[in-house]
Amino acid sequence: MDYDSIIEMPVIGQTINSAIKGGNEWGKTFLNDSRWFGDRDRMTDHAIYESTLWSVGNGIGNGLIGLAGIPSDVAITLYSQVKLASTLLTIYGIDVTNNYAKPLVLAAAAGVTISEFANKLGTQAAQKAIQRALMAIPGKTFAEINKVLGIKLISKAGERTLLNVATVVPVIGSGVSGTINGVMMNACGHSVKAFIKAYQNS
Repeated sequence: MDYDSIIEMPVIGQTINSAIKGGNEWGKTFLNDSRWFGDRDRMTDHAIYESTLWSVGNGIGNGLIGLAGIPSDVAITLYSQVKLASTLLTIYGIDVTNNYAKPLVLAAAAGVTISEFANKLGTQAAQKAIQRALMAIPGKTFAEINKVLGIKLISKAGERTLLNVATVVPVIGSGVSGTINGVMMNACGHSVKAFIKAYQNS
């Protein structure tokens, strides 16, 4: 799979932007719900739980049609993991609607650590330093960082698809597909949560 050419597809940019927007909106519903008593950890754990359940069902019911030549599993995984990362970042008070925050969302969803992210930006692994670096990056470099992170995220989704035995044995594999989706989504959520904690405590 040529991840470099996939990330260049307009539909991928639209999918990522839509996922970030959807995650921001979902995160705000948690923040505006008084039942959580402002407990952000409980909110994020529940968002991860809901996303995991959705992924299990989606993996079982997923069709065989791809999105613009991209395997449907890859497209759906890309969207759902970016949306979850955007949701969790929003819950923890990070404004994902700012253009400079897009690499943060992609890095968190792709499983990049704060140290790796800061190293990519050529700055210290500190929240204010990272924010300053993101806001100061020239447009061309900024686009390149987004592209690198996007490729990492898509390749991660592609690796999950390769593990999905449903593509080999569709009748037996549908349940396994759901299980793999759920495990990957749960792992993504907890990885994003750790990323946010490290970012905020840096």
